[in-house]
Amino acid sequence: MFVQIGCEYFRPVIADQIVYVLVKVVGIDRATMTFSAVGQSAAGETFFRVTLQARFSEGDNVESTPIPARYRQRIEACLVPCDDLASTPMKKVRGFVRRDERNPCRQRLEGPAGKVPFTSQRLVVFGDCTVSGTVYAPRIFNYAVEAVGEWYRETLGISWLQQCIRQRGVPFLEIRCECLTPLVPRQVITMAVTVPRLGSSSIGYDVIGYDEKGKPCFDVRMSACYISDATGSFKVTPFPDEMRARILAYQASCERGD
Repeated sequence: MFVQIGCEYFRPVIADQIVYVLVKVVGIDRATMTFSAVGQSAAGETFFRVTLQARFSEGDNVESTPIPARYRQRIEACLVPCDDLASTPMKKVRGFVRRDERNPCRQRLEGPAGKVPFTSQRLVVFGDCTVSGTVYAPRIFNYAVEAVGEWYRETLGISWLQQCIRQRGVPFLEIRCECLTPLVPRQVITMAVTVPRLGSSSIGYDVIGYDEKGKPCFDVRMSACYISDATGSFKVTPFPDEMRARILAYQASCERGD
């Protein structure tokens, strides 16, 4: 199962575009292996770079188990050491701070509606899962993106769709995820959205998913930029003053624990 995923976006991929994805095994140890997947155009332009770390486990046991010898041989034959792995999102993911009982977001999940941090709930359905009965890891990105979309609409007063109609948007630049515990069908996941960083035209989101007992299940960190078509082509532009004021007010509320 996947335990960490990181993705960097370098240029947009549009409909009908052919993307060539080069997959490599760039690391292996006792129970885990690391993949690199780079999406490119026919001309060699890079669209995205993904780093994934998978861990072997057996049956219902979520603890790691040694990679079976029959698989290890084949994996090692495909191993391509990557000198620039330090620059990939996976290294950044490994720098995550583990969530614990002192996390203020966790303590306020049961609060009344309208309190911070903003939360969104999601029911895990069987269609999100693999044959192992646990959630297919990339689906967690969907959960997190949808939670941020809801936060955007509720906190800033405008949906992503409405922004697109106005020729504006907030495309993602990078997404990183740490999977802490497996998700299974019928679980209700509560996602808390915080904004740890706000720049002139960039923003960082942190989405932490909790199970019914308040235990952290995943931690997704995303960065995005604000763009506008005001000049006839999409370009990075500063957040509008009213939008910036609302984001700053939300950050302040989270700090105070309103």
